[in-house]
Amino acid sequence: MDGAGLSDRERRALSAIESHLKGDRSLDRRLRSAHHRNHAVAAWLLGALTVALLIAASVTVSQPLIWAFAAAWIVTVFTALPLLGRRIRRRWQQRDRTVRREAP
Repeated sequence: MDGAGLSDRERRALSAIESHLKGDRSLDRRLRSAHHRNHAVAAWLLGALTVALLIAASVTVSQPLIWAFAAAWIVTVFTALPLLGRRIRRRWQQRDRTVRREAP
C-alpha cells in the first residue's frame, strides 16, 4: 500500500499496524503453513487423478487417456517433489538438532 490519500496520523497508524504484523511470528508461521498445506492438497488430488487416469488408460487402451495420464503424471511429480524435499530437509534438521543435544 502506498498510503495515497491518507493523513499523516493515518499513515503512522498504518505503519505501526504493519510493523506489528511483521513482528508476529505465529501469524507468519500460520500463513506459511497454509501455503504448504494448499500445495499438499493439490499434490494429493493430482495423485488421485493420475491413478484414475492410469486405471482408465489401462482398461481402455485409449490414446487420449494415455496422453492425459502422462501429462497428469508429470504435473504430479513436479508438484510433489518440492514437498518431499522440504520434508526430508526438515527431518535432517531435526535429526541434527537431536544429535547436537545428546553429544556433550
